[in-house]
Amino acid sequence: MQDIVKYHNNLNKIKLPAFTELEQNLLFTIIARIREWQNNETTKDLDFVMLFPKDLQPFCKDSNLSNREMTEILDSFEKKFFQADFTIIVKDEERQLIGKRKAHLFDEFTIYKEWKTDWNYSYNDIDAWEEFNHIEIEINKNFNYLVNQITSDFTRFELAEFIALSGKYTKTLYRQLKQFRQTGNRIFAWDEFMEIMDIPEDYRQIDIDARILKPAIKELTAERNLFDQKRIPFENLKYTKLDKNKQPNPRGRNKVCFIRFDFKPEKIQELESKPKESKNTHPKEPNINAYCGVNVSIPVKEGDKVSRFEGKITNIGYAGDKITIAIKDESMRIRNLDFPNLEALEQCVKTYQI
Repeated sequence: MQDIVKYHNNLNKIKLPAFTELEQNLLFTIIARIREWQNNETTKDLDFVMLFPKDLQPFCKDSNLSNREMTEILDSFEKKFFQADFTIIVKDEERQLIGKRKAHLFDEFTIYKEWKTDWNYSYNDIDAWEEFNHIEIEINKNFNYLVNQITSDFTRFELAEFIALSGKYTKTLYRQLKQFRQTGNRIFAWDEFMEIMDIPEDYRQIDIDARILKPAIKELTAERNLFDQKRIPFENLKYTKLDKNKQPNPRGRNKVCFIRFDFKPEKIQELESKPKESKNTHPKEPNINAYCGVNVSIPVKEGDKVSRFEGKITNIGYAGDKITIAIKDESMRIRNLDFPNLEALEQCVKTYQI
């Protein structure tokens, strides 16, 4: 099942902190997981999101990334993320005023860790560190629309395709162009392009071409194998620098005021399958027992706290109009969970299977 990143186009207008390639991967993995969490029957009513190492592992191309290495990346990500301000335009209709409010995408971003020690053979001494256990995230209500309740004006792409790309400039350009995947062209004011791409001010035009644009175009037009299919992110992608009249500016004879990207428009396919509505929640040929024996790690709420219950699904059955599953952990404890229909159960298993 493809992981889909989907967010409001306004997120593309925000200049992200000076994230590394891995930190960009992490941010959009988190955004994908937030939508999964809040679309899941067992967690949708919670005010915050909990993410564990298994949830975040896809952000790294190297599947062997250690928990300790993930901890270091998360620490760097958190520090950079909260140094950046997000601007909200606020209007006061009664007083006919408009203002800019500085805020953060997340109200809270808590990294929970465990104390770990190892014997360091190089120094013949104890090596101690804190190991990542999970993160808890609460989204600022003013920015909730960016990642939830999205029905129009959104950018969507496959997380695996984004992660497979190399280079932070390539990834930023990829996101910007995906917003216009149906039209096949995008024009930026040059100053806006420099800011969004976070290009150093001392880069000359020749430097931008050689270090940023040409490598990005090469990467975004390369054929790659994704989900067992040959795919090119942007076919026939090219760029043209324009003057103040939005006319081509060959060899930089005039000041560059705009830049235009052209590519083959995508044929849009619905990447996220929506469950079909049915009056009868029981399938004609129920096969719910197929999930017996599957190991899962599911977030469960106990009072005001949320934790993970990890174990094997040992029993599934109908209780009235609901489907009830029993999960047994290694300590032989049993947890029962209810689902309104088979689609909700399938989505939960796909999301939290281990």
